Amino acid sequence: MQLGFWVNSWGVRTMRKSDIASLAACGFLLAAGAAVADTPLPHQKLGLWQQVITTSGKNISDQVCLDPASEEKLSALRSQFSNANCQSKQVNHNRDGWSIDSTCEPRKGWKTTSHIVVTGDFNSKFTAVIDSTTTGASFGAANGTHQTTLVSTWLGPCKPGQRGGDVIMSNGMKINILDAAKPKH
Repeated sequence: MQLGFWVNSWGVRTMRKSDIASLAACGFLLAAGAAVADTPLPHQKLGLWQQVITTSGKNISDQVCLDPASEEKLSALRSQFSNANCQSKQVNHNRDGWSIDSTCEPRKGWKTTSHIVVTGDFNSKFTAVIDSTTTGASFGAANGTHQTTLVSTWLGPCKPGQRGGDVIMSNGMKINILDAAKPKH
């Protein structure tokens, strides 16, 4: 199946807006993981997770397959990705869940301040509410104040033919987020 990539008028490889929205929760959670790399965190149960992402009044649903390697990089609160772009970060754990506050500059001039609250258990279902404000992004829709809610429910083992890092979008398109993050040669 053809991935939703194309080369825009500036010669930059990019994705369709619908694909970007479906992967947005992964990006938010990677930022959360980067912000908490030094904090002991719970492990998310391995297997297939259904994600329902609500932002700007629209729901997007996808599935994510987690194996041990992808769980370390993609789980709700953990990441091996560098936190060098986050100038400030604070993680709090209480009986109700986790909260993460961070200020990051993913690219020069692009600043995102986020407050993330994660509740639930990491074995069957959890919810993440992400309140963020972005300024200086190169595409206008990213700028402003946004609230995104992610509800993730464990479905069982990954299906045959799936591997860790696979994101299966509602339209059937599959992308491996770990492969997509690797530099292209």
